[in-house]
Amino acid sequence: MTYFELFCLIFYALDSNYTINSNEEIQQFLSDANPFLFEDIGSADPAVFEEFCSFIKLPITPADSYSIAQKYIEHLNISELNKVFASISKSDWNEGLASYMASPHKK
Repeated sequence: MTYFELFCLIFYALDSNYTINSNEEIQQFLSDANPFLFEDIGSADPAVFEEFCSFIKLPITPADSYSIAQKYIEHLNISELNKVFASISKSDWNEGLASYMASPHKK
């Protein structure tokens, strides 16, 4: 897996699991992290993806992607993001991972 593929999976997981009434910190993170705003590989705020890349170490395998994503979310130290990610089971993550990797996507 590439950095960008994992970054997109994290974005999808958080975006699909937070509620409309989520707090402003989550909404701000998702807005800044949006990997689909531009055609290139990155995030709406380039610093978010750059920081992600500096935190994550290759190689990233599908088998360890959930634990790497969890460590990254914990690293951000935003309690509401931790709560949202904690609500995502590993089996749900793996289902989303399989679907994402089988679909055409930016790499």
